Amino acid sequence: MDKNINSNNRQMGFTLIEVILSIAILGIIGMIFLTMFTNGIVGIINSGKKSISHYTAQNQIESNIDNSTNLPSNVVTLPKNITLSFPGNDNIIIVGRQVNVTYTDGSRSKILTTFTTD
Repeated sequence: MDKNINSNNRQMGFTLIEVILSIAILGIIGMIFLTMFTNGIVGIINSGKKSISHYTAQNQIESNIDNSTNLPSNVVTLPKNITLSFPGNDNIIIVGRQVNVTYTDGSRSKILTTFTTD
């Protein structure tokens, strides 16, 4: 008779091993998502820094196109002629100058170049 009572009153639940395994699996999945979000945030921050560097260099070019005196040390202007050839026409020579701005993007140094006519 005792056997029937025990079999009817069995409580269903999780064992300690099942709970520990579930927590471990959830922890692994959580770490994967955390790594993805962290890499995304780092990428956004680096992109923002690059945008600021590019904007600063572009601003220096635009502010120094008309004024070629008292240029900062990272801005160099070079006299330059560009020759354009079109079929059936003579060569067209455009006289101007090349403006180079050297700037740093993190640990790398880059040069932004433009051409302006005189």
